[in-house]
Amino acid sequence: MKLILILIAAPTILAGALAIYARLIPIEADRFTSTPGPDAAGVHRMSGGAKYVLPLSDLPKDALAKLLDIVRQTPRTTEVATGHGNSFVTRSRGFGFPDVTRIWLEDGNLHIHAHLVIGKSDLGVNGDRIGQWNEALRGSLR
Repeated sequence: MKLILILIAAPTILAGALAIYARLIPIEADRFTSTPGPDAAGVHRMSGGAKYVLPLSDLPKDALAKLLDIVRQTPRTTEVATGHGNSFVTRSRGFGFPDVTRIWLEDGNLHIHAHLVIGKSDLGVNGDRIGQWNEALRGSLR
């Protein structure tokens, strides 16, 4: 009986500790102000994240404001005040793993960069999230 309790309690305690760690880990301040590449127009998938570079010439003048409204309505997403561009933290369901998203305008392009904070693989969730935002933005433009 004790063994069964230990086999149940140990994973539960470890999962709880992981969830607490994910929610309390400090995120480096430069993650909220950096403007990482690539800078070429297109969709760039990378290990742990993704970046969309959308030419403003393909978007209406109010695309940034509409995109920010879409992002602000995303569940488990909070905005972080910065002096350059817009930064957001989106947390996974359950454990609360943080992903940082940066949105800024540069060289005639709208840049959207999302990347994990903990681990090496995001299992494609950042790219999927940006893709959904892009689809919502383009759907709102029709």
